[in-house]
Amino acid sequence: MKRMRSKFLLGIAGAIAIIAAVPEASSFVQSIGVPKSVLREIGRKAEKYGRQTTIETNAGEINVYDGDTIKIGGQRMRLLDIDTPEISKPRCSYEEKVGYLARDRLRELIGHAGSVEIIDSGTTDKYGRSLIHVQVDGRDAGKILVFEDLALRYRGGSAAWNDRKRHWCG
Repeated sequence: MKRMRSKFLLGIAGAIAIIAAVPEASSFVQSIGVPKSVLREIGRKAEKYGRQTTIETNAGEINVYDGDTIKIGGQRMRLLDIDTPEISKPRCSYEEKVGYLARDRLRELIGHAGSVEIIDSGTTDKYGRSLIHVQVDGRDAGKILVFEDLALRYRGGSAAWNDRKRHWCG
């Protein structure tokens, strides 16, 4: 639902940006009170969204590092909107256990899929990993992990980090 709402708002924003680009329409955009700074931001968002690509691949090309990180051809990619427990530096034994379960489940989902699509958002995280969605047989792998309680919806910030730690380690 959130993704659909974002696409809708982006469409509205794109329409405003297009109207603003037409010389005769600039007075209309000004009359409805859209500041130029907002139009510039809309343009940046539209350009970012325009970089989204979908790649069909086969399971043999994907190396699952952990429950929310994969590698394809040496390039690390992170699943959007989810967070799985850490396996490289777990904060407790339960987090490590569930982290391995999440990794193994993602491997299973990808390995048994008839089709795998990587939807690249065109953006990266602070570690340089491409931010992606993985679709297995038309279903979002991240949402499956959340539904199976092997992942949480991702939220940024230190408060969210502490919530994740509490969730996995008590």
